[in-house]
Amino acid sequence: MFILGSAFLGLGMAFAQESVTLSDLIISEYVEGSSYNKAIEIYNGTGADVDLSAYTLQTQRNGSGEYGSALALEGTLANGLTYVIVNSECTNSDLTDAADLLTGSQAMNFNGNDPVALFKGETKIDEVGVFGSAENWGAEVTLRRIYGTGPSATYNAEEWTEADRDDFSDVGSYGADIEAPSIRMVTGEASDPNTIMAHFTETLDSLSAVTVSNYTLDNGATIDSAIYQSGWEYVVLKTSALTAGTEYTLTINGVTDAAGNAMENETYTFTFGYIDVENLAALNALRDSYVEGQAYRITNPVVVTAVIGSFGSGQSTTNVWVQDQGCETTVGHSMMLYRIEENASNLQVGSVINNLVGQLTVYNDLIEMTYIDEASMEITGETADVVVTTVTIAELLGENAQSYQNALVRINGVMFADEGTFETNTSYNISDGSNTMVFRTNREGSYLGMDIPAETVDVIGYIGWYGGQCQISPRMREDIGAQSANEGMAALEISLFPNPTDGDLNIRLQDGGRFDVNVYAVTGGQVLSRKGLESGSTIDFSSLAKGVYVVEVKAAQGVSRSKVVVR
Repeated sequence: MFILGSAFLGLGMAFAQESVTLSDLIISEYVEGSSYNKAIEIYNGTGADVDLSAYTLQTQRNGSGEYGSALALEGTLANGLTYVIVNSECTNSDLTDAADLLTGSQAMNFNGNDPVALFKGETKIDEVGVFGSAENWGAEVTLRRIYGTGPSATYNAEEWTEADRDDFSDVGSYGADIEAPSIRMVTGEASDPNTIMAHFTETLDSLSAVTVSNYTLDNGATIDSAIYQSGWEYVVLKTSALTAGTEYTLTINGVTDAAGNAMENETYTFTFGYIDVENLAALNALRDSYVEGQAYRITNPVVVTAVIGSFGSGQSTTNVWVQDQGCETTVGHSMMLYRIEENASNLQVGSVINNLVGQLTVYNDLIEMTYIDEASMEITGETADVVVTTVTIAELLGENAQSYQNALVRINGVMFADEGTFETNTSYNISDGSNTMVFRTNREGSYLGMDIPAETVDVIGYIGWYGGQCQISPRMREDIGAQSANEGMAALEISLFPNPTDGDLNIRLQDGGRFDVNVYAVTGGQVLSRKGLESGSTIDFSSLAKGVYVVEVKAAQGVSRSKVVVR
């Protein structure tokens, strides 16, 4: 969208943010779209309801002759509302749905050189288009009236804005937009002390957006130039040198949107470049109070815990997980860095990073750092130990589950409910006998194609978040460990047969002795329990539904968990 004429700035300022009372009805939108996609919108801003029977809509053909093909209007148009007339041959449902009148009248069969006028009796009160000219002043465009202008018996192009052919997005909504835009955020990178970007809630009038006098900065700073392109919702402001970590206030006056609504003394206070926070724990604490678009710098070093990139997967982005160096627990001390591009190949697990700068965001309830300033990032070349925190599935599903996001953790003694091999970006269920959670593979990893363990294992991974719950993702084959000796006990050597079973399951201990058996569904929950059994005992599984179960055998000398199929 762009502005026709040069007087729009003054008009926009005059009519900003207030409802304007017009002397009569106006033509508020002119649609000359493809084929028969043609419409005229009439607006009542008079302050009172208007009887339409006193009005006609008329068209002049090809810039010659007088107005004719009169379309008589009827009904009552309430104050503040529009009346949309659409050619009955129109094929676009967005346009026909907005129509108050579908008609085959010749008045609605105009082209780009046919002016259209609104008459009250014999008097022409408003006009869109150049009367008496065969030039295509309005071919294949949508023209929208600047709010607060008109009626004008002679067409004035400076009262109109132009949108693309077949843009029907505002049809029927004239008069609804009388609020000035506002500043959504101000951003700037410490590596470029002479540039900030002011982000707005909507697109702007190009002329007002590039008028330097509409912007002021405090704290001794100045605005030297403003850059804006049609359709942008931000303005690039070139400034005197700003100081990273210093607070400034930007004040805006006279910047208008396409409807002519002007900003008056709109202010936004921001910290240029970045705000310093001590560590990732302090960054996580800002989850509910961070400033959108504001960059934060971590003053202490962080350590890479995972690097998930393209590496032959066809992906073009790399995500990196980090933790505070030297942290005692990864919980609350971890963060995901979204889209590391330039430095991705220089990072590995254990890499130490100084001067990490980026914005904070919460996406689908997952906290992450984004828009990383990779030019400021210092990869020291050193490596440090990576901390892994041991947790339980119950903790990851509990009321404090959110605090585990992005942490590198270990879960001991779990069984997989699934069989086969690990596939890319696939969810599997793991259970510790009491609870079940999602184990999610990523788009790479040396474990892809590996057989899903049939025995009890420990797993390591970073904690993601999906559907309101934690899920764990491994980084490499070594994150899916061997059989675990649970509760500090040795692993028992046992035999379970037949497996699969249709009913009875025989249990033998190599070293003999008495033992207890607990049977769990892989979805969580105990389904059977037997105490004081001896080697060679048989348990009847016939009461259980078909499926996969975890059989836990506990004896004085150790413990073992195995997967058993009931068919």
